[in-house]
Amino acid sequence: MTGVESSDCTVAIGRPLREEITVHILESSLNCSAGEVVLFSARMMWRTGCRKLTLSLINSRTNTLIVKQRVLLPGNGVVLQYNSRTATKKYYQDCDKQLFGPQGEIVNPVQLPHQRQEVVCRTFINVAPRHRIAIRALYVDLGNETNQTHFNYILVRDVNTMKTMVFHGKQQFFWQSTGSQAEIEFHENVKDHQTSFWAEYHAIEPK
Repeated sequence: MTGVESSDCTVAIGRPLREEITVHILESSLNCSAGEVVLFSARMMWRTGCRKLTLSLINSRTNTLIVKQRVLLPGNGVVLQYNSRTATKKYYQDCDKQLFGPQGEIVNPVQLPHQRQEVVCRTFINVAPRHRIAIRALYVDLGNETNQTHFNYILVRDVNTMKTMVFHGKQQFFWQSTGSQAEIEFHENVKDHQTSFWAEYHAIEPK
């Protein structure tokens, strides 16, 4: 991330669920007194720094990592090397899904009867840096809501702002994120697992 024309540079690294990312900082020419800095962020970690970065080791603890660098002097920056491995601690449910790319399809997770547990299944969506995410729900049927104690709903989270919206019943919707990451949680009553959800997403290019 040296010699870039922009003062702000972002790199997104994504791997399949079940893996975690390790980053080695090989070189750093950041000018700390000028306010230059690099930020590492993931779902379960956040770290920023400038001094004594060379030979540092960063572990994402999950399968995605975003590196943001801000430089003021031309040519300054960091040189990184990353690799991935099987995660040392399980940070996901077996029914979770990870979606990458500029567009895709989102469907409700299906658990077999003998696998049903009181768990929340999640779908993670990551697109390119500086892009936003648009989700259009095409078919929604989350079952009968007459029993208000146990009902099904979908929660959509904008990771950039951590704001959430809740959708239930047969409510179709169109939703947009403010950043390049989104999470969908499927809250389902396991005693009445008759739900159906189908949506499409696409990345919105920066203006």
